[in-house]
Amino acid sequence: MIKGVLVLINYVIIGGGWRSEFYLRIAQRVPEIFNVSAICVRNDERAGYIHQKFGVKVVKTVDEALKQPFDFIVNCINKDDISDLSVELADMGHYVLAETPVTKPPSGTHNYANIQVAEQFHLKGSYQAIKKIIDSKIIGDVEHINISVAHDYHAMSLIRFLLDDYNKPKLLYEHKSKDDILKTNGREGILENKEIKKSCQTVKMYQFQNATVIYDYNTEQYFSPIRKDRLLIRGTNGEIENNHVRYYNSHKEFVSSDTNTVMSGLLDGLYYDKITFENKVLFDFPFKSARLSEEEIAIADCLLKMNNYIQTGNELYNYEKAYEDYRLFNNPNTNL
Repeated sequence: MIKGVLVLINYVIIGGGWRSEFYLRIAQRVPEIFNVSAICVRNDERAGYIHQKFGVKVVKTVDEALKQPFDFIVNCINKDDISDLSVELADMGHYVLAETPVTKPPSGTHNYANIQVAEQFHLKGSYQAIKKIIDSKIIGDVEHINISVAHDYHAMSLIRFLLDDYNKPKLLYEHKSKDDILKTNGREGILENKEIKKSCQTVKMYQFQNATVIYDYNTEQYFSPIRKDRLLIRGTNGEIENNHVRYYNSHKEFVSSDTNTVMSGLLDGLYYDKITFENKVLFDFPFKSARLSEEEIAIADCLLKMNNYIQTGNELYNYEKAYEDYRLFNNPNTNL
């Protein structure tokens, strides 16, 4: 049991795409905390697959889904319609945890207070640990970030989290190219037929209040083993390069250390345990016995925080902040 979780959290899912499977797996592996009351899937073939794999109740309409018992709704439909449906459900009085992105600006008298957004990147253990190192000031004041770990609005969210800067940045430079790459992996796993395909490489440079940020990302990075993630954070007194930290200490002595992601488990399977740095635990992973991925752990944390928001009013990630991530990445020259 996770500290602070006293009751079973029930949610319904709208949408049966790839992303919805994260919420289904979490409930399947942590049934003492999470329960999917039903999932709304219109495609018959997909509905059959989900029912067989996860054993959950499948309905075909939103109205049917709303008749099930739930604490909140997880909205996982397509990007074009997700914002409209979230607002519609919130206006009906329901609490909504919406998948990203938020593409429509807040307007009128809609009930945006009932919507929180499942922006999970900054909740991942690796970035929580990095933020603690930044906040410790051992690398001094951050003046430069080169980020290549997530695409557009996710990256903007993570940048603003790491800098603790939620002011409007200035876009200094932008370039996109179509690059050839051997496509080896995708959402369905390793591809049997590996072929050279076009991928989109995007480079942008932003000026935040006290730091310059370079965004450099290829569309294949989430899955391809030949396009790996990179993160460089440079401060006045040192730098963080992926999991490596270089800095001068208070005695003006050079120090070189690594963060260490500890994996535990023996014959019963591996799991994420903790992240340490210089003999200190920076992040202790929850849900150890569930054997979840780091991404799934962050999404499960979103579910916990959504339930806590309903109970206490402490926000997870509100609609306005998520829309700002989308807007600032795509067109920082416009306003809300």
